[in-house]
Amino acid sequence: MSKFARYIGDNIRTLRKMRGLSQEQLALRADINASYMGQVERGEKSPTVDVLGKIAAALDSPLEQLVHLDASQQTSPEDNSYADKIAHQLHGLTVKEQEAVYKFVKQLVQFKELD
Repeated sequence: MSKFARYIGDNIRTLRKMRGLSQEQLALRADINASYMGQVERGEKSPTVDVLGKIAAALDSPLEQLVHLDASQQTSPEDNSYADKIAHQLHGLTVKEQEAVYKFVKQLVQFKELD
């Protein structure tokens, strides 16, 4: 699995969730197989430019947004601090899911402070 394919898959997943679409709905709109869509999002498959174009159109997003790599994605997770690693794991989660993770971490920290 290519790290770039994984980053592109993360971008697609984030945009899909922002639009409130399931993988199946996005695949249908993009006229691609739903199983393949899942493989693309997980970074298991590297889609062609044509497929990326279909996905971008289905998401009503510019193609550049799918392939954009931010600074945190250009370094390997091993090079980052633990806070950066946690932030990377949150990428692609809904706000509600991020809030749940935050509350859990906050409770862990408060529990440790009781020692």
